[in-house]
Amino acid sequence: MGFRKPVKILRRAVGSVGDDGYYVPGTEQELTIFASVQPLNANEYTQIAADGARNVRYIKAYTNTPLHPAKEAGWANTEDSGPWEADTILWQGSRFQVIQCDPYQSGVISHYKAIAQEVMPDDK
Repeated sequence: MGFRKPVKILRRAVGSVGDDGYYVPGTEQELTIFASVQPLNANEYTQIAADGARNVRYIKAYTNTPLHPAKEAGWANTEDSGPWEADTILWQGSRFQVIQCDPYQSGVISHYKAIAQEVMPDDK
């Protein structure tokens, strides 16, 4: 885990519905974390990519910072019972939305492994 480099992520607070009934996005904050970002290997890619989604890029990031996949309100066993939007990793000129983040907290080299899917410009 010693090859981590500074990586920027975007973390957005959950928005709300205004009195007029329209959704108001939450504020977005840019954070710098240290991570080792790599493409998925063939086995990981086969497991994570849906059939027919072979033209989508995925990455994995090893970091000490827990990254957020999208979460709805009320999930059990979390430190924050409220909802949140998925973090976005900015890497090599592209945006990748976190879809999974697993803790590896063995006490030896504790870290998180996040998997993220590329977000195309028209996917907003």
